[in-house]
Amino acid sequence: MSEGTLYVTDSRTSSKYEIPIHRNSVPASSFKAIKAPRNGNLAVDQVENGLRLFDPGLKNTAVSESKITFIDGKRGRLQYRGHRIEDLWYDMEYEDLLCLFVWEHFPSPEEKSRIRQDLAAAARNVPQTVIDTIRSFPATATPMQMVIAGLAAYLGSDPTIIPTHSGGNIYHGNTEMIDQSIIRTLAALSVCIGLAASHHSGVPFTPADPSKGFLHNLLLMMGKVDKATGKADPKHLAALQHTWALGAENGHTNSTSAILLAASTLSDPISCLICALSSGYGPLHFGAMEVSYKVMTAVGRPENVPALIESVKRGEARLFGYGHRLYETEDPRLRFSKQILQELGADHPLLSVAMEIDRIASSDEYFVRRNLHANADLYGVFIYIAL
Repeated sequence: MSEGTLYVTDSRTSSKYEIPIHRNSVPASSFKAIKAPRNGNLAVDQVENGLRLFDPGLKNTAVSESKITFIDGKRGRLQYRGHRIEDLWYDMEYEDLLCLFVWEHFPSPEEKSRIRQDLAAAARNVPQTVIDTIRSFPATATPMQMVIAGLAAYLGSDPTIIPTHSGGNIYHGNTEMIDQSIIRTLAALSVCIGLAASHHSGVPFTPADPSKGFLHNLLLMMGKVDKATGKADPKHLAALQHTWALGAENGHTNSTSAILLAASTLSDPISCLICALSSGYGPLHFGAMEVSYKVMTAVGRPENVPALIESVKRGEARLFGYGHRLYETEDPRLRFSKQILQELGADHPLLSVAMEIDRIASSDEYFVRRNLHANADLYGVFIYIAL
């Protein structure tokens, strides 16, 4: 039962209140009606302004209602618009999920082809300032900072897509403009990733191919294709497709909060994306994948894992790639990540370290008691290395 009424009695005043329960949640603004007189000069209490809800880290606060993602963290379930991740991750291409997320349905063959063509066309329109900006970084620089700078250069090359520069709102309520900006923003992101990766690896940047899909063009621009044919390895393309499907949406995460917060000011989509990337690159979000790899590199060998586990239990270190804010059981994406690694034939020497971390921690009372389990980051980094 998710509907009902919450009955509240304030012990300070003996006043009684009724607060509606909808979808197992209550509106926080209803608590403003619960007031008490101020006693003394403690203005900081502000009791006459109504009861406030204190929830550091938003651990039990819903600030938006998602029609895209459903997560049952206790049972390890993940759904995209009512479809189980188990039914989507292997067969759906990027354009399929994009249409499902944004336009609420799977595309027809014609619609899918049009989305693919629009993305490729937008990715071929690369301002020179974007190329120059990313290449101005040392090749050894962190690719994420190159990507963020490249996105800012996209904005600089066309200030008319910035609402403030254009005199106010240009997106809100303008469906056609929104659809165009979605394509433009995704294309800009793929180009910046491609430019950053090719610059980092010292290989030439190849523009998107109008006849190819989004992820194939991403690998092409990154220089991750066969030099003779210019085509992506089918195994690599499938692995990237599967990995991105698994991580396409995961509810109200830190980066999602950042992008929504920026969007609430009617900012442009690229600026919102920059906020999300800047926030998400921290080691407690998708930066965890990179950090966990560095930790495993420092550990070096499986026989050194027990010492790492003990240092975590003593509070001296953090075990990145283990535990998740949303899942109290095994991350539902984890077994699929392992399957992707098997299909790639990944044999990285540190993979054995990851497996040993998982083996020891999964049976250690310290982690079991706290409902801490391996998440997709523990193994996900080896997928990208294999690519």
